[in-house]
This record gives sequence, structure tokens and C-alpha cells, in this order.
Amino acid sequence: MQPWPMAERTPRSARPHLDELAVFVEVAETGSLAAAARRAGVPKSTIGRAIARLEEEVRAPLVRRTGGGLTDAGRALAIQAGPHVLALRGAAAALRGAGALVHGTLRVTATSDLAQVVLGPLVAAFVARYPQVNIEVDATIRMVDLVAEGFDLALRVARRSLAPSSLVARKLARLDLGLFASPTYLARRGTPRRAADLAEHDHVLLLGSGGRGVIALDGPHGAERIAVRGQTSGNDFNFMREAIAAGAGIGALSWMLARPEVAVGRLVRVLPEHRLTGVTAYIVHLPLKPLPAAIDAFKRFLLQHAPPLLAEPG
Repeated sequence: MQPWPMAERTPRSARPHLDELAVFVEVAETGSLAAAARRAGVPKSTIGRAIARLEEEVRAPLVRRTGGGLTDAGRALAIQAGPHVLALRGAAAALRGAGALVHGTLRVTATSDLAQVVLGPLVAAFVARYPQVNIEVDATIRMVDLVAEGFDLALRVARRSLAPSSLVARKLARLDLGLFASPTYLARRGTPRRAADLAEHDHVLLLGSGGRGVIALDGPHGAERIAVRGQTSGNDFNFMREAIAAGAGIGALSWMLARPEVAVGRLVRVLPEHRLTGVTAYIVHLPLKPLPAAIDAFKRFLLQHAPPLLAEPG
């Protein structure tokens, strides 16, 4: 039971006050003034003053000051008032619990690939567990201003670490990249056997490369950088995956996007002993204290269930 406000009061009508009744019921439950004080986390003198005020109001001794226990009048009052005080206490606890329920609407933003691979399956599982939560997902490549646009949480990626900001960021998973191509492209142009062969192939590049780029590989012979070219480029990995699968060239993808296409034979891993330096996915949210229950629950849910969806097969 929480401490009560015990400031001395001005005289009032001789009618028991709920504060004193609550203290009295606490004494009746614990068996003594000292035990009630320990439970409530207040000095014993505070409990004693509250009981004295109550005794003055009811004009009868309620608690034995020596030996502990209740007087006959105290036992009668405990029988009458106890159930009502406990009911009020339970009602207050229920209201506090209701306020902590996971409910409300969450607005979440993410890149389209993370929205597809992570949020698609996990949002469905989350709302099944928390039926009082609604989730709105905005899949976009642009950097969303969480405050100005009213978003609760974002999934973002960075090659090293996120730029400093007032937002709270928690690492979700490392997304290393591999090189992939379609079987039709490889049948037409041949399969690269070593990193240097990549320079003779067409590539699907990130937008802004001007048709040329450099692939930084980490493989059996250490770090290698290969200058490449390509006629196709894009700023969205879902588009790049589809262009690669359609035969536009070799391209870098994370396993989270490539895995289902490899499984059905639309994509083939190129130079599987090599990896490209990838990015790290983060959960980002406002520095709210305490964090709203729905945001906190969804964050914990993502941290528990998202990493396996993003991991490269062992």
C-alpha cells in the first residue's frame, strides 16, 4: 500500500476520513502500528497520528498501544470498514492496470524491404497477441521526421552508425550483403569465378552511381575493390531484386530479400565465399519516459523475433 498524505488538517466534522480508515485497515491487516508503518514505508509516528485522529472522530479506542491488536471497537470497525476499503483499493489497482494495458494506434515507418520482410509477418503476430493495438506502417525510402509527422517508431539502416540525434536507437541486426544474379543472366554471360571477373559483367547499381560503381568485397584473399558498371540502377532494394531476377545484371542484396528467390531458383548466389560490407538495422523512437506501453511492447517484440528473419543461413 502506498504512503498516504499525512499533513495536519484543520478541524472538520467528526466523520471518519478515508485516509485514516485506510491506515486503520492496514494496521488491522498487519497486526501492529510498526508493521503497518513498514509496509507503507512511513514512520511509525505517522501511523500513530492517523489512528489517533480516527479514534478522536469515532470517540473510541481502536488499537491497543501496548501488546498490539485491536480493541473490541476496533474489531467491529475493521469488520464493517475493511471490505469497503479493500474494494476501493482493488478498484484503484484495476484502474492503474487498465492504464498500463497495451492498446492504441502505433504509427511505424520503415524502408520497403524491412517493411516486407520484418513488419509484414511480425505485425500480424503482434496484433494477434495484442488485439487492442492498431498498427499503421508507412514504407518509404525517405528519412521521416518522427516528431513532425507523428510517428512512434522507425526501422532505419546505416552503413556504420546512425547520425547523432535526440532519438533513441537500438541495434536490431547486421545486414551483410551478397552478390546475386538470375540463372538466365549467368547462362548468357557466364558465372564469375573470381572477384576480378565482376569487372566484365553488367551490374544493377544503387541510384546515383552514374552507371559506375565500386564493389568492396571481403573474401578468401582479403579485401578487394572492383570497379563495375551497369545500365540499371535504383534506390529501392525490392526494385533491385526484381531487376536482378529479370536478368539485368549482378547485384548486391541482403539475404532477407534474396532468400525466397534463391529457394525457388529465381536467383543464384555469385561468388558465395565473398561478402560485401553491409548495413545495420536499428529500431528508433522518441526519448519518451516512461515509454508508452504499446511502443515498449512492440519494440521488445521486434528485438526478440526480427533477428532470425534477417540472418544469413548458416
